Amino acid sequence: MTPRIITFFLSLSFIILLSCKDDEKSYPSVTGKWQGTLLTAEITVFGVALPNKQTDDTFDALVEFKSDGTAVLTDNNQTSTGTWSQNNDKLTLSVTFGTEFIDLSGTYTIQEITDTKLVLYIEKDGSYTDPDTKTEIQGTVKATLNFDKKS
Repeated sequence: MTPRIITFFLSLSFIILLSCKDDEKSYPSVTGKWQGTLLTAEITVFGVALPNKQTDDTFDALVEFKSDGTAVLTDNNQTSTGTWSQNNDKLTLSVTFGTEFIDLSGTYTIQEITDTKLVLYIEKDGSYTDPDTKTEIQGTVKATLNFDKKS
């Protein structure tokens, strides 16, 4: 092969390699007020899932993600202020607040975000109190939190 053909194929390979760069999906900002609509949680103890998922369809916490990085969470007339940050589909929330299922601080995965809907998922290891039996257990909680945009 001539040097010109080799240079052509090397250049073509380089261009193809650059064009195959995997672009990260961009997620819209969660900035704004979001009203909780549903929380589901599953607790795993020593690797064994409890027989049923816990569902809280009365989950109505209001969270406001302010543009300055502060978060205000209100539930049952109790308010907690903390911070938040977002990196694509990862949302880190630091507040001193929880539900009967989970402490709400942590890093969430944004499963869905639209102009009107936000779905967050988190897995946390720790000590939890079963809401039905009031027994404290060590394990992992997997929780999905659903929110609607509040005007």
